[in-house]
Parts: sequence; structure tokens; C-alpha cells
Amino acid sequence: MALNLNPALDLAYIDQAYGDDPVILYMIFDAFLSDSLPRWRALELALETDNKKEAASIVHGLKPSFTMAGLTGIRPRVEILERAIKDNETNDALMNMYVEINTDINVFLPILEEESARLKAM
Repeated sequence: MALNLNPALDLAYIDQAYGDDPVILYMIFDAFLSDSLPRWRALELALETDNKKEAASIVHGLKPSFTMAGLTGIRPRVEILERAIKDNETNDALMNMYVEINTDINVFLPILEEESARLKAM
């Protein structure tokens, strides 16, 4: 069964990792939206309050989530953000990185929400 997913997602990765299983893919997208996204939002607060230990922990735990959800283009930038946190970059620099990545994540959110709902109905 062809899932006909939105081509903005990394379809090659998704196909390799999950095949045509709508249930597992729904679970992945749903987990990203319900778990990873709130943790990503919590990262903003950790950065704003200069809590680099918490920020490093959050961003490290989130890295695989982007790949798993087919957002493979975002993961390298999250890795750069993690490195910058560990290298004690300025808060302004870290917030600029966060905002740029967040802008791209916000582009993908409606796609993930739509695909999650569609897969759930299959």
C-alpha cells in the first residue's frame, strides 16, 4: 500500500525505516507532535534563562526525533545548536539559531499534523 506522504518529508528515510506501515508512522508523527514538540518549546525557555545544562540535555534528547519524523534536514542544524550550547556560545547566538530552526519546524508542523490524522484514519 502506497502511503503517498507529503514530499516535503524525507520519503527515502521514511520508506527505509518504516516501509508502508501506516500504524507505526502514525505513532512516530504523533509522538513527535505530542512529546518532541513540547520539549522543543521548553528548549526556548532554557535558552532564554541561560540554563545551558538543561538546554544541552533537551537538545541532545531531541536529535533523533527529527530524523525519525522525516525531518532529516533539520537534524544537522540541531546538532550545530547542541555543539554551540556546549561551547558556551552567547545567548543571542543560541537564540538566533533556535529561532531559525523553529521557523523551519513551524513549516513542517501542519504537514505532520495532516499526515498523522490521515494515517490514523487508514
